[in-house]
Amino acid sequence: MAYSSALGTSIDPADISIPAGLLPHDGRFGSGPSKVRAEQLDALVALNPGYLGTSHRQSPVKKHVAHLRSGLRELFALPDGYEVILGNGGSTAFWDAATFGLIEQSAQFASFGEFGAKFASAASAAPHLGPQTVRKSEPGSAAYFETQTGIDAYCSPHNETSTGVAISPTRVPNSGDALILIDATSAAAALPVDLSQVDAYYFGPQKAFGADGGLWVALMSPAALERIARINASGRWTPASLQH
Repeated sequence: MAYSSALGTSIDPADISIPAGLLPHDGRFGSGPSKVRAEQLDALVALNPGYLGTSHRQSPVKKHVAHLRSGLRELFALPDGYEVILGNGGSTAFWDAATFGLIEQSAQFASFGEFGAKFASAASAAPHLGPQTVRKSEPGSAAYFETQTGIDAYCSPHNETSTGVAISPTRVPNSGDALILIDATSAAAALPVDLSQVDAYYFGPQKAFGADGGLWVALMSPAALERIARINASGRWTPASLQH
């Protein structure tokens, strides 16, 4: 099927090609959500009437959550003490939760794509936090952490959705007890990661896992769990929807 352009000329989509200079170096990279297979929907329908429409406090839902957590623990070979945490709302909800419960005062953000920029904006706008540091890079390149006094969390995407630029998450030298928070929505289950180098490896399942959006998962270290508990006990106001 041909389409008409703004100039009135006919364009066949088959004749449209992306310039080689704009293609990702790794041909396996795809920036969009995965297709949800018909078999997945059929399996969900088959669970009725004992699953959909039931309370999240009831056994069927609790069993599925436990199955998901167990599978992710095995898939990522979680180190001792790490836990699988999940919640509704996608990565945007996780950024809000992290702004209240993981960043104590000031974080450093490696911003080399939309995800990194959005988290940095959320933390920068939070009135209860101090100044944030944002390290940016040109499109097609990655921004990297730099040891900085007064930083209690270092935050970066594992890879950039639009260009496929990826980093290898590692702890920042001489950073004390600062946490490492890695956005892995476009990387989880597709790129290798040493979780001992990360305190919160979080993602939505709509890419490599081939699931639908609206859910966030975070693989959290004992240090991250302790930070959440400490901030919660400090009396910092947190919206009820973000409290554990």
